[in-house]
Amino acid sequence: MFRAVAHAFAGEGALTERQGAVLVAGAGVAFSFTAIAYAGVEGATDFQFLTYRGLSTALAMLLLIVVRRGRRPVSFAGITRTTWAASVVLAATSMLYILALAGTTAATTLSLLAASPVFAAVFGWLFLREKVARSTYVAIGLTATGVGITVGASLSVGSGFGLLFAAIIPVAVGCYSVLMRSMTTIDPVVPALIASVMLTVGAGAAALVGDGGIGISARDVAMASISGGMSLGIGLPMFNLGHRSVAAARIPLLLMTEVVLAPLWVWIWPGETPGIATLFGGAVILTSVVWLVRQTEPDAEPLLSPVG
Repeated sequence: MFRAVAHAFAGEGALTERQGAVLVAGAGVAFSFTAIAYAGVEGATDFQFLTYRGLSTALAMLLLIVVRRGRRPVSFAGITRTTWAASVVLAATSMLYILALAGTTAATTLSLLAASPVFAAVFGWLFLREKVARSTYVAIGLTATGVGITVGASLSVGSGFGLLFAAIIPVAVGCYSVLMRSMTTIDPVVPALIASVMLTVGAGAAALVGDGGIGISARDVAMASISGGMSLGIGLPMFNLGHRSVAAARIPLLLMTEVVLAPLWVWIWPGETPGIATLFGGAVILTSVVWLVRQTEPDAEPLLSPVG
């Protein structure tokens, strides 16, 4: 598995459907650390936090580019309007997620995130003509049940803008999944780098205008870096590579590992004990993810060609 991923990331091969599914689920694990990082912020505003989140992600992508220059340099050839569109959607999604957490509860945000597979399935059928497998429908039902159990007891509307931001996220995730799957040759590092630069510039400008600057404590810089440089820096390349072998409708389902693990990290620190419903619902979601991975073909040809 690790050797196949290393070769695929270097453009020397392609992942099977099951390998891609494992990689996307692993990306969800990396993304889940955003919850504990955001919970640990002391005084930074949302846009200040997002500025350093984007900056640390960009630095992580630049580090990857440096590491790969000896074997297979990251190619910026083949960037199209679709690449720019995907990068804009990714940057916007990253910003919306933090603003949604600030304006409404995590439970509400996660409950709306469960609609992502539906939008991905619709967009995948409309633009890529991908049929939705029966196993995907079953996984959607199991995931929706698990999310309903997890967040049902703590669902809260919050502010109008927070609810709006949270409602846009599943549409954006579904859109990004389809955009990325329509690009067969773009290097997985490229959209992540472009999006992180966009996030840094956009959030930084908002912080300078609305918050009086981007100066924050070293602790908050560290929390933003965990959310960006570590979480997105590791998760985005994994996701952008793994999606090539997985149908669009299944991608958000596999990312539900984030929904399961985020409450557990906050349980460990800063000690927010999850309820029984959270643990039980998380078990249902995790069962759905594991079952969906097992439904993929371990030796099937990739759905898209490898990076050229």
